[in-house]
Amino acid sequence: MSQINAVLTATGEAHITGSDGRTWTTAFADLDAARESVRETAAATAAAIDEPVHLVISEPAGEQRVLVHANGDAEVDAPYGSAGPMGSVGPMDQMGSVGSSGPLGSGGPSAHTSPVAPEAPGASPDSPSLPPSPAPGPAHAAPMAQQYVAAPAPDSGPHDTAELRAVASGLAAASGFAAPGSWAPQTGIPDAVPVAPAAAPQAPAYQAHEGAGQTPPQAAPDEAPLQTRRRRPTAADFAASRPAVPQSPAREGWRGATNALTGGALRLAPGDEEMTRREWRASIQRGLAGHKCVVFVNLKGGASKTTTCYLTAATLGRVRGGNVLAWDNNENKGTLGDRALSAGHDHTAIDLLANIDRFMNPANAHELVNFVRAQGENKFHVLASQNQAGDKEVIDGGAFVRLHTVLRQFYHLALVDTGNASTAATWQAAVEIADEIVLVSMNKEDSSKTLAATVDTLIEMGFADKLSRGVLLVTQPPVPSKNRKTRLAANGERLHRIREHFGHYVRKIVVAPYDEALDDGADIIFENLAPATQEAYLEATASIIDGL
Repeated sequence: MSQINAVLTATGEAHITGSDGRTWTTAFADLDAARESVRETAAATAAAIDEPVHLVISEPAGEQRVLVHANGDAEVDAPYGSAGPMGSVGPMDQMGSVGSSGPLGSGGPSAHTSPVAPEAPGASPDSPSLPPSPAPGPAHAAPMAQQYVAAPAPDSGPHDTAELRAVASGLAAASGFAAPGSWAPQTGIPDAVPVAPAAAPQAPAYQAHEGAGQTPPQAAPDEAPLQTRRRRPTAADFAASRPAVPQSPAREGWRGATNALTGGALRLAPGDEEMTRREWRASIQRGLAGHKCVVFVNLKGGASKTTTCYLTAATLGRVRGGNVLAWDNNENKGTLGDRALSAGHDHTAIDLLANIDRFMNPANAHELVNFVRAQGENKFHVLASQNQAGDKEVIDGGAFVRLHTVLRQFYHLALVDTGNASTAATWQAAVEIADEIVLVSMNKEDSSKTLAATVDTLIEMGFADKLSRGVLLVTQPPVPSKNRKTRLAANGERLHRIREHFGHYVRKIVVAPYDEALDDGADIIFENLAPATQEAYLEATASIIDGL
């Protein structure tokens, strides 16, 4: 019988392992929404295979095991006994947290917990049994309440509890404190903690100034000033004292070449430039909380949106790995599919939309290969737009949302190449869904001017905050040999204006050099790019991930 495992976090993120062993991560609004979606996925899988599915949900409160049927009904799944390893689980419509009385449900205490108090008179048979509250300690133990809390009983068994309490009481009597049961220090204890008094309290100073006959206020019989002692270091302190791990030897430049030629006899440290590139790679490889979507925008065609989207996805695939999708969301006909490596089919987003219901079931994920195009060593997929030009939207905003809702189950990152019309519903839907906006422009007057108008449109639509987390990538144009000096000066002056204007809206601006390997509009071959171009996209991609 098939089994689905789901690990849910308190923020609503779900790490799901399907019945076929495939794992994916999905983010939801909250824990309840994640729990409900997982149950619906199990029911859909049960309907697809025509037999119940074992569902194991692990969340901060504990674990629950249920047997889910195709009609959505569920029953307790107890492979380890009559109540399962986690106790009793309620019906599907009542499954809030695990069990009916905390992480262990109502299946009774575990073998290593302390005995619980007898049921109070008149209590309902179904109400959970709770351990009795500890008796309050004497007055002189009250100051310790801010430093210590009750800790779990030892694992040696319930019969040791009285013996341990007696030992604790003896130690407390020797130090002047009453044992509050079983206690342990909390985290965050200050450097000085209370200890037993060593001397009797001194007379208060106000007695020298008080008139005769006045009776000073009396302190409680057991109250006494506390002395302090230094906090003892913990294991975490010892781990934090470890010196920084030295960087590995240089692998690039003359230092890397020297290290390689000597066979490791010399281990020269990396230079500043190599260290910067290592920092960019570390940023790209940083973990992300759930699925993320990035859009590339400029309302002018020919602004290098498609090239930028493709090379960012290729950099992510080569440095980060994982499931990355580059999606051509042009409202008419885009060119991302034309510049990508070909596949054994010519299917586009329209074909995927016609079959989208099939991918509501994650078990059919392997069939996505018939609609996306793998990009070889770049290690990402391309979803092409429609392959026929026209003046009518084929995929509207609602269809884009529907596609994205399904695709986010299979891809950690979606990079969306947008069209040239801010009035198109599909353009608006992409910007609305995006977690980050990347502005793209050529260092040309018409391209940068249109981009400024695009920014104004985004601000009017209410995306100023989202835009402020974004990045601008400017690509330098080719410089002809004629009037070369004049052209270079004009490009430099315009780039300064671009930095001045768009620096008010985005977090970072990255400039990519002109590259002949990208000039003919044919397939993009990453290995043919100049090193300076690859480095520019490494920096830009790191900046994009930093914004997520």
